[in-house]
Amino acid sequence: MEKGFPISPDRAVFLSDAHLNQDDVHSRTFIALAEKAAAENVALFLLGDIFDLWFGDPNLTFGFQKPVVSRLRELRREGLRLYYVEGNRDFYLKKNHEGHTFDSVAEAEMRAAVGEKRVFLSHGDTVNRADVAYRFWKAISKNRLAFGTVSVLPPTIVLALADRMERKLKRTNKHFRGTFPEKECREFALREFAAGTDFVILGHFHSERLLRFEKDQPTRVLAVLPSWREDWRYFYLTSSGDFGFRAYDAAGPLVP
Repeated sequence: MEKGFPISPDRAVFLSDAHLNQDDVHSRTFIALAEKAAAENVALFLLGDIFDLWFGDPNLTFGFQKPVVSRLRELRREGLRLYYVEGNRDFYLKKNHEGHTFDSVAEAEMRAAVGEKRVFLSHGDTVNRADVAYRFWKAISKNRLAFGTVSVLPPTIVLALADRMERKLKRTNKHFRGTFPEKECREFALREFAAGTDFVILGHFHSERLLRFEKDQPTRVLAVLPSWREDWRYFYLTSSGDFGFRAYDAAGPLVP
């Protein structure tokens, strides 16, 4: 265990961008993975956008989200170590979910250690500085005053507006959503490596990438997580230094 890191599991899996939006095979498989993580004593890190939209206020929870959140809380009470980094579709989860659904919730970034490997975690949505339109949208949508104003409206109205907003977001900013900003991600990772980080793990781009910055050395690695719902893939890391991407297999272990 690396000293000074309160989050220090021996084995961990990381997934992002499940974008769950109904009770379907993707939601059920997501829960099955969480149940397997609990059974195998593997810490689970979620790097944002598990739902298409998720508001921290319990009154603004969509119906299909409730059984997913309830099951995650049950698993955590039974011993699952569960951590969350907010994505661009998550709004103010910390107050109602830290210590209840998750051990810890980070609004921007999280640091952990797996064995002696230092890990930096972020959803990754602000890595591409060239995406000015998105950065402007995030500044508005994550404004606490605006959210506080919206939250006093009747939940049925807010959820209807949110559903409409979510559908519109899927159709906008296609240029940046359709390309992977490798240069910007590399520069972002290098800044973290200079500060002593061994692994930088990002989500958001829906594009599986594994970039090593030191040849034949199991350190200084950038892992970009794919969209969970496409192939049910995740990243794993162990205290012995083993790491890589795997697809969920109900018959096999999460970590080899």
